Amino acid sequence: MNYAILRTAKLKTMGNIGSSLAHSYRTIETPNADPNLTPKNHHSVETPEAVKQAIKDRLPEKRRSDAVLCIEYLITASPEWEGWGTSKETDFFKRSAQWLIDQHEEENIAGMSIHRDISTPQLVAYVVPINQKGKLNCKNFLGGRAKLNQMQTDFANAVADLGLTRGKEGSKAKHTSIKAYYHDINHARDFSITTVAPKPEMFESKARYGEKVSAAVIEQIEPTVKAANSILMDYEKARTDKSVAEASYDTLKKRVEPYLVAIQGLNQEEIARVNGAMQLERRIIVVERNNTR
Repeated sequence: MNYAILRTAKLKTMGNIGSSLAHSYRTIETPNADPNLTPKNHHSVETPEAVKQAIKDRLPEKRRSDAVLCIEYLITASPEWEGWGTSKETDFFKRSAQWLIDQHEEENIAGMSIHRDISTPQLVAYVVPINQKGKLNCKNFLGGRAKLNQMQTDFANAVADLGLTRGKEGSKAKHTSIKAYYHDINHARDFSITTVAPKPEMFESKARYGEKVSAAVIEQIEPTVKAANSILMDYEKARTDKSVAEASYDTLKKRVEPYLVAIQGLNQEEIARVNGAMQLERRIIVVERNNTR
């Protein structure tokens, strides 16, 4: 099953907006992006500064101090979708842009970017949530589960004939927020592995103490493994995809090296426990095996 994916983030300050735009326009280091492919990205507005100005121009003078200034939309589809790299991809992004225009009116969309320098292309849009009365009102668009569910359904219906469907309604699956997603990607190489062994208890057997040490090490490196998830996924896809340029593959390989260093010293059982906990068992086993050949 291939899914239409739509995520939103609420940006409440110009600082939040600037940080997001820096990532979107690649003015800061973006570890999950291939710099050789960045020129293929498309921006409806030439610079991030121009997007920020467009947002400021739409903001009403009177607004709450904690108001959401901008909604960031992230729109993509399942990595396995056969439409990537074909005319369907072009159609998908055109329909996504039109859907946003229909939802918010064109003048409230400050800018859109299409990223093709990552393993799965995506559209990112910056929208000022102005309602029909001309007021800043994010709740009018994102307020409540019912509205969010309906939004997901409407978007999925707009691209359904491209072979995409929406996720199961009412699903309790927890989706990674845009903020958390970007944080994990951008910090995937910020590895600083320091493990502290617990003190042995009186009369504790060596076997029992060894198990306790293993558990402590796994607990301490687990966040590192989680942060590396996005890079590992891209790496595995690049490794198995013959169409990926050698330079892109080498770049990704370097990015997963910190994870491989992090698990050095753990035995196979401990590595398996880490992988299972992070739901990365199949992916990481492939990466580890490739690194040891």
